[in-house]
Amino acid sequence: MKKIILLLIVLLLMLFSNTCSVIDPDVEEFADFDSEILKEMSDYQIPSLSVCVIKNDEIVWQKYYGNSAVSNSLPDSGSIYAVASVSKTVLVTAVMQLFEQGLIDLDADINDYLPISIRNPNHPGSRITIRILLTHTSGLAWPVDDYEVPGFYDYYPLDSAPPLNEWIPKYVLPGGSNYVNAVWKNTVPGERELYSNVGTAILGYIVEEASGTDFNSYCRQNIFGPLGMDNTSYAYADLNMDKVVTKYWENYSIIEPYRQLHFPAQSLKTTMEDYSHLLIAYMNGGIYNGTRILEENTINQILKIHNPASGLCLIWNKRLGDWYEHQGGEPGAAAQVEFHPGEKVGMIIFSNKRNSSVYLGNKIHAMVRRVASSYL
Repeated sequence: MKKIILLLIVLLLMLFSNTCSVIDPDVEEFADFDSEILKEMSDYQIPSLSVCVIKNDEIVWQKYYGNSAVSNSLPDSGSIYAVASVSKTVLVTAVMQLFEQGLIDLDADINDYLPISIRNPNHPGSRITIRILLTHTSGLAWPVDDYEVPGFYDYYPLDSAPPLNEWIPKYVLPGGSNYVNAVWKNTVPGERELYSNVGTAILGYIVEEASGTDFNSYCRQNIFGPLGMDNTSYAYADLNMDKVVTKYWENYSIIEPYRQLHFPAQSLKTTMEDYSHLLIAYMNGGIYNGTRILEENTINQILKIHNPASGLCLIWNKRLGDWYEHQGGEPGAAAQVEFHPGEKVGMIIFSNKRNSSVYLGNKIHAMVRRVASSYL
């Protein structure tokens, strides 16, 4: 019965899928773009997909497929998607604003800004700096490794997850109620890249302590507001829920809106139009529509490669030539964003079900990248 229901849903997806474009590249090789995308969506059972290409200061090409909810309507530029770890690109922006203001030093001990003392217990004599957290080299684990840290990936309805200053000490300090030895690896801070949602959540904690306001409010006041990202937030309470795209499990059952503990690194909700404003600012040396959110030199610092082997910069990654990218994935979301600062071309892919096709090197990504490359 479950297989029959799933088949019917996929058939409905194919039947009611539609597209919208502003400017299509006048290149014959893109004639089969829609049919190929729809086939890939069917193969991966993706309910909804929104893609766009940015050139200079505007979206020049955009398409929408599927439905924002299986029984609802076609997504559009105002559809609000969860973007998972793409959230970290806003996080690094917030951190670097505080750096510009002289409120934090990238190479200072993080304990200078926190009311608790955090050290890798395997290397207690080694400082952990903000730059180390921005380059995923603190020694903090994913935290998924041999086993998960207890309760780290629990789902809290809507915006009800505990605040950062409440749960972080319990997870990272020996003796904490949720502490396990596996959360720290036996690596000297600054020496080994190990992607960490715990580490980036600590950056959100530092933003709160240094700015004196909660992380979401800081971002709304200093990033989303100035950039005109009116339909973007880390909190559902700030959003029009009628525009929030429904999230789905792999079996197509609905995922109710949730937040996880590490929300600065994971819980951003945004539209394709809104997020394009952030990419444009990065491509324009920190300016969008005449408003500066970062100095050009700061953007250059963010985009400086720290690990040539992986292409890791400060949060962003430089891969496949001169493109900078970040991806995000969680139950009910898969997102890929990237930009080429030299040519001022960017691209965005948002979907509402976890899948790998939107990521670097896979089919949907390759197709959208091909369109983006035609604008170089």
